[in-house]
Amino acid sequence: MGKQHHKKQAPHDNKRREAKEHQATDVEQGLSVIFRVDNGEVPDLSKLDRRRSNLLVWIFVGVCTFLIILISAIWLGFAIFKPFNGFKGQGLKITIDGPERISIGQETTYFVNYQNISSEPLATSDIRLSFPSDFTMTTMNPKPTTSGMDWLLGAIPFGGRGTIIVKGIFTGAIGTKTAIQAVGTYRPASFNSDFEALTTKNINYASSVLNGSFDKPIKVLPGDTVRIAYTVQNNGAKSLNQLEARITLPHGFIREASSTDKLLDGRVVHFLMGTLAPGATSTVAVTGTFASGASGNLPLHAEVGHESSNDTFLAALKTDDTISVLAGELLVKLLVNGSAADRSVSGGDILQFSLAYQNTSAEDIKGITLRAIFEPVPDATNTSATIEKSSSASFVDWSKFKDSSSGVVKGGVVTWTNAQIDELKRMPPQADGTIEFSIPVSSYASGTPDIPYQVMVEATMKSVGETEIDRTIKTTPIIFRLKTDADLATEARFFSKNGVQLGSGPLPPVSGQTTTYQIRWEVDKTLHELSDLRVHATLPKDVTWPNMTAVSAGDIAYDSSSRTVTWTLNRLPADMNKADATFDVQLTPAAADIGRFVQLTGDTRFDATDVDLNEPLIRIKPGLNTDLQNDVGAKNKGVVRLP
Repeated sequence: MGKQHHKKQAPHDNKRREAKEHQATDVEQGLSVIFRVDNGEVPDLSKLDRRRSNLLVWIFVGVCTFLIILISAIWLGFAIFKPFNGFKGQGLKITIDGPERISIGQETTYFVNYQNISSEPLATSDIRLSFPSDFTMTTMNPKPTTSGMDWLLGAIPFGGRGTIIVKGIFTGAIGTKTAIQAVGTYRPASFNSDFEALTTKNINYASSVLNGSFDKPIKVLPGDTVRIAYTVQNNGAKSLNQLEARITLPHGFIREASSTDKLLDGRVVHFLMGTLAPGATSTVAVTGTFASGASGNLPLHAEVGHESSNDTFLAALKTDDTISVLAGELLVKLLVNGSAADRSVSGGDILQFSLAYQNTSAEDIKGITLRAIFEPVPDATNTSATIEKSSSASFVDWSKFKDSSSGVVKGGVVTWTNAQIDELKRMPPQADGTIEFSIPVSSYASGTPDIPYQVMVEATMKSVGETEIDRTIKTTPIIFRLKTDADLATEARFFSKNGVQLGSGPLPPVSGQTTTYQIRWEVDKTLHELSDLRVHATLPKDVTWPNMTAVSAGDIAYDSSSRTVTWTLNRLPADMNKADATFDVQLTPAAADIGRFVQLTGDTRFDATDVDLNEPLIRIKPGLNTDLQNDVGAKNKGVVRLP
């Protein structure tokens, strides 16, 4: 059995225990002093009352609750009663008040209203107004801040508002629509960036202060002299400036030339009216005759307005009417190359005319004379120099005139009477006849006037039945315009015209060896401006592009994928008669080329637009080869030889 060992207590352990007992006695004595009541006794500390401690906690909780309620009330009051809530995306509201349906020429008022609808001030603001270009301002209140239509409004308080009043006159085209626009820029007080507000007012040009009416005969016959007048009155309170009148004549009406008007095209006559004061009237008139074949109620149309800054005519007034034309006794028709339409022609074109006539009355017509008149269009001859030039350089070549009826030619007029055609002496009812004649357009020559020409037929009758009438009727003129004489010349050279060597390599060309040639393209003309010029040709497979070029105008380029050389020009003005381009090509003939000429380029095509006529121009020239007949130094040296 193991032995049990007992430790002996050290002396210092006894001392430690005695110290602790002494310390406990001291604490107990201290507590007795603190808690001793009046009678000297010490209460039982294990049974102390805790109600005092709970009261402190409740006091602390109450104070905290009160503070929370107070802070919440403050924030709620601030949220309800504060002066603004901050910007929420809607700041400046703009509206435009005024009529949507406009009476052209009448002063109109518009109110541009603005208001700060945000819940805070606007630090800065401005408004910019945009009216149609045809709007003429009369008054603005307040005045714009800048020279344009900009108002710098500055700061606007919460709920602040204002109005800009604009008065003016619209002079646009009746029946059209446009709009007024207002753009506002503003910055809320709580932001560092700008915002925009936009509003648009659509308007319709529905009526006009102008009133117009035609004055013309009730009924007319072809050949009768007719005066068609058009009167315009200003019923507004303001003067209208820079007015123009345009009358569209009926088909078949042949107008007499006048110094007071201008023919814009074949049927529209243009009059400058100037200023028309309030209550004032102005009248313009056209005089002429109706052509043979015109009949029925033919339409008349007139417009009054002004041209805009981009040359667009803005019609403030449009008037329509009709004129009654009775069928005539003699019907005359003129066709050229199967049509009575106006056309463009080139020098050398053959004009094949067919003149048909018929008695459409129930009685004989006696003493008929027919005249085919070739002359410049009257409105195109505005100066004596032009008239003199046009008479000296005729539109057609009279030396090549052909007529199976043997008409008499004198001074640009061909005349047929009963001396040439027996039935013109006395023509029974429903009888008819036809005259065929032809003449070529003159070849272009230096000094040829670039003016339109017209051909028309006059027919004179002495009597119908037993009634002498001595009436002259006319056909509607057929107008001819000369096309541009622009053409393309192509040429290959080894030497220049002065003998300077332009090419290189063997000449004649040798199989397997490279010879360089220069190709020249030249555009020449005397008439009209050209636009969108393009000349191009394809190089054969044995020809290479060394990229040696020169142009007097435009650009030249080579496309290796399509092997196409292209020369382009934006325009060739009327006073610029020539442009050219040159480029080198290198030919290395194959053995199969020995003993023959070799192609240097394919066919060359020239495309352009005749600006004066707005018609396309196309010229195609055959390809060039080594047979340089125009090159004195290289002539007869184009056949490929053996090395």
